[in-house]
Amino acid sequence: MVWEQGELFPSANKVDIIATKMLLRKYPDMVKIVSGLQERDELSADEETILKKWAPTIRNIELAIESILDAEIKQIMKYRFINRNPRKAAVSKWSLFTDRSLDRKIQEGTESVAGTLKLLGII
Repeated sequence: MVWEQGELFPSANKVDIIATKMLLRKYPDMVKIVSGLQERDELSADEETILKKWAPTIRNIELAIESILDAEIKQIMKYRFINRNPRKAAVSKWSLFTDRSLDRKIQEGTESVAGTLKLLGII
């Protein structure tokens, strides 16, 4: 982990942001699978491994989104990723933005989430 001089926390780089985008895309499936596994009485070794790996990842993604300082970006990120709404629905909901402006806000949110996940050692 390389920190720049004067940096309190490490900054997310392009690779970290790409990894974060992948995690945000996988988030809905991870939530469904973890919920399903948590409802079972018995798990195979592979299922237990998935549960132990993904449950903390889900909580850390949610924490990272909650940690976004800009309230508007936090709301957009929750709507898109935590509440699992498609981009089209977000564009409709925030119609006072152009779709490109909304995409920029999602990019800013993704960068913030990447920074938090890097700080937590997830990426």
